Amino acid sequence: MKKSLAICLSMLTLVVTSCMKSTDDVVLSPYAIMKSFSLGNIQSKYPAYTDAGFDTTVTRTILGGSFPFAINQVSGEVYNLDSLPFATNVEKVVFDMQLSGYAQIYVDSIDKFESFSTTDSIDFTYPRKFRITSTDSEYYKDYTVLVNVHQVEPEKMVWNEYQSVDAFEPLRALEFNGEMCLFGKNNGELLLATTPLSGVPSWNVVAMVGLPNSTKLETVQLFGNSLYVAAADGVYTSADAINWTSCYNGAEVFSIVGASDKDGVMWMATADSLWSTADGVCFKNAGALPADFPIYGVSIASYALKHNSSIVRYMLVGYADEAMTGDVAVWSKLSTEENWVRYENNNNPFACPALKGLSVLRYDDFLYAVGGAGVAQSVNVEAFSSFYISKDNGITWKAPSGFYQRIPAKLQGCDEPFVASVDSNNVMWIICAGENPVVWKGIINRLGFKDR
Repeated sequence: MKKSLAICLSMLTLVVTSCMKSTDDVVLSPYAIMKSFSLGNIQSKYPAYTDAGFDTTVTRTILGGSFPFAINQVSGEVYNLDSLPFATNVEKVVFDMQLSGYAQIYVDSIDKFESFSTTDSIDFTYPRKFRITSTDSEYYKDYTVLVNVHQVEPEKMVWNEYQSVDAFEPLRALEFNGEMCLFGKNNGELLLATTPLSGVPSWNVVAMVGLPNSTKLETVQLFGNSLYVAAADGVYTSADAINWTSCYNGAEVFSIVGASDKDGVMWMATADSLWSTADGVCFKNAGALPADFPIYGVSIASYALKHNSSIVRYMLVGYADEAMTGDVAVWSKLSTEENWVRYENNNNPFACPALKGLSVLRYDDFLYAVGGAGVAQSVNVEAFSSFYISKDNGITWKAPSGFYQRIPAKLQGCDEPFVASVDSNNVMWIICAGENPVVWKGIINRLGFKDR
């Protein structure tokens, strides 16, 4: 006899027992409830890749107890909140349940059950149904157990190719007001192209207003809720990326070299001085420009330290000479420090690569360098041959080994002008000019997983 679910649930708050007297006391209960569910350890083979990029497999043991299960007592659904790693074999899995009552498991239909023990392994490649029956045999409740396994390789970087903007020289790309903004030129005209972040790019191109021809669009930077850009006569700002006004008049500003909303400071460089501002209105001289300070082809990143989120690290990568030749200059500064510091190469075999159009991005908590043909690790490399990733805040830069974090094969060897950016959805954009301008959007799979 099956009672209504409402009655069963209402009885959860009661302590009701029925006792039968015999030689030994036997306690019967009207409860039919799954209290908890957990997996045992799972040994499985997982795909891996050699340093040369060839397929292989490795055997690992997954600790099932590290993946807690939720139980919805209303719907009877039981599932793990975080999916098991990609390629985990769940054909033979042991598990443990805490019950009020006793359990049977469905074999093929609701009419056929089989006895089992928690020492037995069960096939969880498909949802399994359990029936929990009260010890007094008056009630039962059915549960559906689903063991979730990631269906994609979490570390693999996947790319999609789209059409970019025709007749457009891209100079800077960044996210602003929920869109990807592409700043560039066409026959000397300063243009802005925008597109929503998600889906297929659909570009809207407009002319920007209020900027002089000397504007260095490659220096556009977001600070606060406004954009800033360097020019021969100072700095200009905009609240909508289209209409610009002057906010600093003085010597030629070569580059904006740092900006952090968390620290509340933006930095810029003139020919002989560093300047800072906390509001984009009042600029103060922060001292002489250090020798070999990068002011050309500059990439900047600012981020809070993992061990102390109140301290911001500024990273600055670029060239000290206008020809943008020789070693790449990597400079850093903490928000608690007065001075910027250069990382000396000192014959470092893993120094930042000197690549044409070098762009450095903060991605997946590391620094990613990408660019055209150049020199990396003391050898000549073709354009877009690889990312070079720094996991130690700009000291060493290494090409990733194996299969993961790869640049699209179709992009390798491309010698067209490009810009790169990362949006708030963890998507990396590489936007290339040329006769057939393209946009590549890539993401490491796990960075796109939705939090449960």
